[in-house]
Amino acid sequence: MEAPRSGTIQLGVVLRFVDIATDALAEAREEIDALNVYPVPDGDTGTNMYLTVSAARDAIRAATEGDDSADMGTALAAFSRGALLGARGNSGVILSEMLGAISRRIGGAEPGESNARTVADALLRAADASYAAVGTPVEGTILTVARAASDAALEVTTDPDARARDVFAAAAAGAREALARTPEQLQVLKNAGVVDAGGRGLSVILDAAETVLTGRRPVPVTSPI
Repeated sequence: MEAPRSGTIQLGVVLRFVDIATDALAEAREEIDALNVYPVPDGDTGTNMYLTVSAARDAIRAATEGDDSADMGTALAAFSRGALLGARGNSGVILSEMLGAISRRIGGAEPGESNARTVADALLRAADASYAAVGTPVEGTILTVARAASDAALEVTTDPDARARDVFAAAAAGAREALARTPEQLQVLKNAGVVDAGGRGLSVILDAAETVLTGRRPVPVTSPI
């Protein structure tokens, strides 16, 4: 989340992001459900990811009562707990672990720490958490998309002038690129002619972050390249 170059990540921006991400998942949930062919074709990935983020949004809104001057640590802890308690299905559990990792990293940022580096490291920890959340990681899934987003984010931080918005824009772009290639990594997706549902849900969330921080609405990836 963006902030003045010498300041800290702002709760008001976090709250806007949470609202926009929840609305974006609500809009895309049926599309994502239709992509759901792996690991079980039960058509609920979009719904589960939406319910998870929606629960997190409700928790942070309740904790802050919409006050963007509330304590950041308390707000992020509520967000993380809300995601965990509201997690539904495998995709929701993985997403809740990722959101928890991001919340803890941002909440623990040191005064004067680069915002760009903070969010890039948060995305790295989120990717690590996604892999740790499953017994046998499989590429071509949300895990791959999370790692690609993290790698792209970290690359941006080699520029000392990078801002948080640059990091999230790069992460969102990296996620879209990786999502388009998921059928090349997972035969069941290739056979069905779809991209990974969980990866698509994560891409929706990262696109929401890019929109909040830059004002741009990225062109979504909804099918293989």
